[in-house]
Amino acid sequence: MQAKLILKEISKNFHDNKDKYSVHRKLTGHFEQLCQDKNFLHDAIRDCLSKKNFFNNANNLFFYLLIEGDVIIAINLFPPIYDKTKDITVDNIHHHGWRLLTTGVISGNGYESINFKRKSHEDIEGSKVKIKIDKIFEHTNSCSQFIDSEQPHVVFHPETTTATLAIWSADRDLINQKFKNVIKNFPKTIKFTSNIIHQIKLAKIFGLNKKNNVHYIPRNKEIIFDPNPPKKNDGNTIEITNCILKFLQQVGFKDYSFLKKLQKTIPTECQFIYDKLISGETIPDIGIIGHNNRRFTKKEILESIKN
Repeated sequence: MQAKLILKEISKNFHDNKDKYSVHRKLTGHFEQLCQDKNFLHDAIRDCLSKKNFFNNANNLFFYLLIEGDVIIAINLFPPIYDKTKDITVDNIHHHGWRLLTTGVISGNGYESINFKRKSHEDIEGSKVKIKIDKIFEHTNSCSQFIDSEQPHVVFHPETTTATLAIWSADRDLINQKFKNVIKNFPKTIKFTSNIIHQIKLAKIFGLNKKNNVHYIPRNKEIIFDPNPPKKNDGNTIEITNCILKFLQQVGFKDYSFLKKLQKTIPTECQFIYDKLISGETIPDIGIIGHNNRRFTKKEILESIKN
């Protein structure tokens, strides 16, 4: 219960203030403490894992702790790439439209990332997106990171699984926020309504985020719009479950009575991994295979930006 109250208080800060940037700044110290607060994390994890069909529906490397209007608080997992190749992208270069993001490391050794200059992706020449680098950095547990709206970035697979706590908000008040809060318990209705609004090309009027032309890839030493369809999942059931259980082991989640009850919800093909968590045996950090159309090297990206 304590985690829910903390999460709702964070959300309230955004809903009560028009200056979303100032809320992110003011929350920084509290947020960094939460990233290292095992009591908060364990309570939030317990609430999340208790949701019906959590593991059966787990096909992405993140899980939501709270969604209220345009405020989202989630845990993101960044596993190694299965073949241990260095400097491989987790996803394509992308931005989050009007979303602001504060993120902090809660387990693992962190990851390397490239942040690009805000809105530099709007400088287009033919098929070439003339994106510009803002900074290349290691995101570790020493401090949180802030990513602006319309700011492209890319993350590289770490050598060991890293988890982050992430807070997203809109960069301004949006007219759809109150409506989304009213129907927040009906995700299918939200998705259906959103798709209709996008189809009739009224997304901007209703304050919906962009869905197209927000992903970029290196090709022939240029950065171009990603021609591939958006990703649907990050891996298969065993890969994703292994990553989640590895994360639980990293943060020392040892509520064995809860874990015993949870065991019946674990997919059959993943029971052998769960047995390791219960017994305290180290879960191997196998990572994910990933998708070839989202697999690029740091060298490819840097060479494409020079030209």
